[in-house]
Amino acid sequence: MLTLVEIARGVGGAVRLMKGDLSGLALLDRSREGFWRSFRPALLLAPIYALHVFARYTEVTATASDEKIALVETLRYSIEWTLFPVVLLELSRLLDRTSRYIGAVVALNWANIPLLIVPAALLALARLVAPSLLEPLGLAIIVVTTVLVARILKYTLEVSWVAAAVLAALNLWLALTLDVGIVGILGLRIADAT
Repeated sequence: MLTLVEIARGVGGAVRLMKGDLSGLALLDRSREGFWRSFRPALLLAPIYALHVFARYTEVTATASDEKIALVETLRYSIEWTLFPVVLLELSRLLDRTSRYIGAVVALNWANIPLLIVPAALLALARLVAPSLLEPLGLAIIVVTTVLVARILKYTLEVSWVAAAVLAALNLWLALTLDVGIVGILGLRIADAT
């Protein structure tokens, strides 16, 4: 199990990197064991993700059963945590950054804590207070998250800003492609459009 100290160091290191502070690297456990432990926040974040997904499903209709939705969303969550790290492994080889790969994944995994909690809270607040702001807020969150991921990749992989931006855009594209597939599999439509 993760300790509070480990969580604080991991999140603190990732946040420092998002702010451009390279001292964040020293807070991250970039060993092989640290690499595998950095996936454990997925378990901590699962309930928050589930609430976020539940809130999204109040706005859509689906042709799939509740059981199928639960299974597909569980699979999506697992894939979202592992897809980019797998793709990044190959890309880090092509970029001759294999030695920096573990640090990049560790930082990205710990960054998932604030990058999931803050947007989920903002979107929940918007649903309650100003539902008309959901779409622009969602777009702003996508842009900000992509920029922050690019910053992490820039500093952990020691690549150019262009390479970091391309990698962050690839991460976004993979997530959006997965989302399109989920929409098709579950037959999702906006609730008002009958």
